[in-house]
Order: sequence, then structure tokens, then C-alpha cells
Amino acid sequence: MSVLPWLFDVAGYQLLAGALGLTATVVLLDSDTGLVRDHPPLAWRLAGLLVGPLSLLSFLCLFLFETAPRWVSLGLVLPYSLMALAYSWTWGRRLGAEHRRLRGREALILGAITLIFASLAQGASEVETVLVMAAFAGSAALFGGLGLNLLVALLARHKGEVEVAATPYGTLARVTATGLGITLLALLETGARTLFGTSVMASLPLALWAGFSLLVPLLMVGLGHRLFPRFQPPIWTAAMASVVVGQVALQITLA
Repeated sequence: MSVLPWLFDVAGYQLLAGALGLTATVVLLDSDTGLVRDHPPLAWRLAGLLVGPLSLLSFLCLFLFETAPRWVSLGLVLPYSLMALAYSWTWGRRLGAEHRRLRGREALILGAITLIFASLAQGASEVETVLVMAAFAGSAALFGGLGLNLLVALLARHKGEVEVAATPYGTLARVTATGLGITLLALLETGARTLFGTSVMASLPLALWAGFSLLVPLLMVGLGHRLFPRFQPPIWTAAMASVVVGQVALQITLA
């Protein structure tokens, strides 16, 4: 695979993970009751608006440059992109909570199906397929949790319709912790296979994946919540960029 199509392949799957992660996180946050049901915070609305464009960019990267099989781009990513655009439309038009949440659940279900079958297309063997699926799921959760944290931090001075208490143990923290946990388990499994000589992973890409997709984001989470709350926007940005670097290291091995 030449460099340019490979770059678009990486970009397409990263955008897909980001869109799916934001979809899942917004759907979880938007399940609250009370005033927040009809007056969600600005950060939630902006994240909901971003889901559709991100998924559409993912489809264009994978389809126009023919980096993914047609059954993946047309049969999976395109339907999810259309559903995600419909979900973003409900946020943009400020439709009722019942309609918005229904579209969100539909996009989430279709996104999960897309994750599973896209992983099957990327993995050349059973080991690689499980590895790609775990890495993709971990990245989606990290992009969702860290992305919403970034939006909340950027819009901290904006007074939304309803105040939502910020807590390091809330939904965003649990989503981020899920992404870190999935990544850790995938790395432990891959490390064990590497140690016993049954893995396709080389030591350097494994080290880069462990460092940039797990250790650096974990450090950034600690800094963002405990030590430097005033610098949360650059901290969350650095964490998200680190996850991308780690995923690129994984893609280099699987290319």
C-alpha cells in the first residue's frame, strides 16, 4: 500500500472511532432526566453536531481513496454516516428529546455493528481481528471521553441552560476509564503473545502503542483532574493526539 492511501486509511478509521466514541458518550450523557432532558448543555449539543460530519469524513476517506473494501465503506460506514447525520440534525434543529434520543440509540447500535465488521475486514488473522477490534473500541471510548472533556473545558465559562455538576467520577470519567481498560487488556494479551513468540506485533510498535495509547493518556487524565485544572484544554488535546499516535503505530504493524 502506498503512503497516501495508507494515510487516508488511518484517517478514515480514526475519524470513524471518534464519531462512534462521541455518539456513545453523548447518548449516555443525554439519558439524564429533569431539566437537562430538554435543555442539554452546550458541550453536549456541540458534540452531537460533530458526530455526523466526522462520520461523513470517515466515509469519504475510506471510499474515495479505496482504502477499505466496498462492502465496508458502502455497506457499513455509509449507513452509519447517514444515521449519524440524522442524529446531528436532531441536535442542530433542537428537536424534542424523545426523537433525539431515539436517533442517538439507532446511531449507536449501527456504529457498534460497523465496529465489529470493520475489524473483521482489517484483521488478516483471528489474532489481528481481535486486536483491531479491541484497539478500535478502546480508541472510540477514549475519543468520546476525552473529546467531551475537552469541549466541557473549552466551554467552561459559557453558562448553559442547566448547570451540570462536574465530577472526576462521572460518566465522562467512566467512559475514559473504559477506553483505558480495553487498551490495557489488549496490550496485555498482545504482550503475552509477543513474549511467547505467537504474536504478529513487533516490539517497537507494541511499545509505541502502549506508550501513546495508554501511558500518556493516563498521565494526562491525572494531570487534568488533579494537578492543573486551569490547563485542561491543552491537556485533553495532548491526550487525544497521543491516542492517535498510538493507533498509527498499530496501523503500521497491521499494514
